[in-house]
Amino acid sequence: MSRSLAVSAVTVIALLLGTTASSAAVIAPYNGENPFRCQEQNAGLGVIFPNPQADPFCVRYDKTQQNLTQLGMVDFLLNEPVRVAAVLPKCFYHQSDHWTAWVIQDTQPEIWNWDGSYFIDRARGMAGAYITNLRIGGEPADPRSIPGFPAEYFPFFMPGGGGIMTDTVASVPECAARVDTPSEVNKIYRQGWRYPE
Repeated sequence: MSRSLAVSAVTVIALLLGTTASSAAVIAPYNGENPFRCQEQNAGLGVIFPNPQADPFCVRYDKTQQNLTQLGMVDFLLNEPVRVAAVLPKCFYHQSDHWTAWVIQDTQPEIWNWDGSYFIDRARGMAGAYITNLRIGGEPADPRSIPGFPAEYFPFFMPGGGGIMTDTVASVPECAARVDTPSEVNKIYRQGWRYPE
């Protein structure tokens, strides 16, 4: 069971990055830092955002109630489409979250656990994913040992997690137009933020 769940975690990362590593021109380390100037919105366990129109849209989720016996997993799965829909129209997105799944809430063993940080920049065509504290079945896990983990990502991961950014997201002209002057760049990106060349 834990192997299929670990594969699901890698699938989540691959979907966030938009494609496979083999087609990426840029693969660089990513440490989870938020590249954008934004107020992080804490949605907790739910999907209520204080400012749903914000873009950059930066959000924090608590995904630690994924249990089987109290239907926490059902609630989690019902909320995910709303969370994804909130991202789709955004040019600039950063998410932080903490995932933990249990059979019985807060009762060992865990099914899985990790802390994640992800971003999508549709102006520059960049995306990144970072995970730490990865455990499968309550035991520390190395994402590189998961079947199908892309060999190109190996240098950027280690036991417990790691992270990469790639240029695998399609650039959207309307988003790029929002950062085509230095003053606009300074409004969107955190001071000193630079993408790899």
